[in-house]
Amino acid sequence: MNDKNKSSEKGQAIVYLAIGLAVFLGFVALAIDGGMALADRRHSQNAADSASLAGGAAASLVLENAHIDYSNWHCHHPAIQYADNTAISRAAANGFGIDTDQGDHNGVDTICDQFDYGFFLDKYMDVTVDISATTRSNFAQLLFPNAMHSEVDAVTRVRPRQPIVFGNALVALSPQTCSGNKYGALFLGTGDTKLYGGGVFSNGCLRGNGTADVTVDGGGIYGHYLDIGGGSYSPAPESTTFTIPESNYDIPVPARDNHGNCIGAENVSGDLPANMHPGLWCVTGGLKLHGSYTGAGVTIVVLTGDIDINANTLIQLSAPASSPNPSPAIPGVLIYLPMSNPSPVNLNGGANSFLRGMIIAPRSDLTLNGNAGDYVKGQVISWSVFVSGTNGFSIDYDPDEGYQQPTSIELAK
Repeated sequence: MNDKNKSSEKGQAIVYLAIGLAVFLGFVALAIDGGMALADRRHSQNAADSASLAGGAAASLVLENAHIDYSNWHCHHPAIQYADNTAISRAAANGFGIDTDQGDHNGVDTICDQFDYGFFLDKYMDVTVDISATTRSNFAQLLFPNAMHSEVDAVTRVRPRQPIVFGNALVALSPQTCSGNKYGALFLGTGDTKLYGGGVFSNGCLRGNGTADVTVDGGGIYGHYLDIGGGSYSPAPESTTFTIPESNYDIPVPARDNHGNCIGAENVSGDLPANMHPGLWCVTGGLKLHGSYTGAGVTIVVLTGDIDINANTLIQLSAPASSPNPSPAIPGVLIYLPMSNPSPVNLNGGANSFLRGMIIAPRSDLTLNGNAGDYVKGQVISWSVFVSGTNGFSIDYDPDEGYQQPTSIELAK
């Protein structure tokens, strides 16, 4: 038999090798093209983030310089123009051409909007930047013609200066339920409580345990848990699941030296002078005011110890409207117990006395005993608050005079 007539299988390995090599090279090409597409998309997203943040920063600067805050907020067109122009310039610096037309997914749009929480109207400006790009390739687009095109966006939210704790005048931060002996906000006794220009808010329980009336003019009455008791309320209390976050009442603690003294302040232990000059006063060992005290433009920071103020004599103290230079006093803040000091605070009102400015003790139990006038002219913020007495208690709050969070920006998307 002649073997030459047999069909030979020689050379088949070369065929398989060629097919395998083609497949392998295809995967390599896809990997390279895919990596390029991901890298380009990442670059586009970074450029969109950068442009949006730059536009937001420009808008916030305009709002600050024009003294636009929560109370006089409107859709400020110069800020919108600055935001758009700055975003366009920043995108161009990163190699992307955008304009104010987002129809082709290459543009910037700055709008004013608001969200109603019920107890607070959140006002803001959004700077939205869209960027689209197509990655050049030689292989992937033959199989996946749309895979190499990407569209990304970024949104920077700008909020004007606004009061802390959402503009409420009397705030309890404790999340305690209405059980046991701990509460958020508790109204005791027979003296009426009146608030002007701000509301009542409790992160936990809001309870009435007496016959006193609670009246709010310019705000609402809110609590996470309600046990309103026998008194009357105007407006009617409302339950809310919202909780005021720590970031919304975060106030800078004065800087201190190696000896624990506040820098640039009057550091005292115990009593304060009867006539206080403007500036920052840092107190250790507690604060007891049982005599006559006057002072304008002062911030009192109690680093250690409790507070007991009896205003049956004349006590007239007010916070600085704006921080004196070079004093480190805090604008709008009169009395401040930092979170590191959870000591109790006891405020007894007086007919001719007043405390003008914010009283904030975010980890303290605070008691307010009634008087015959507008004793506190500002916000009262504490861990828990007890309003008691027979003479009534009133708080008069003007958001324009209180401490405000500065204009803020955040990358919302």
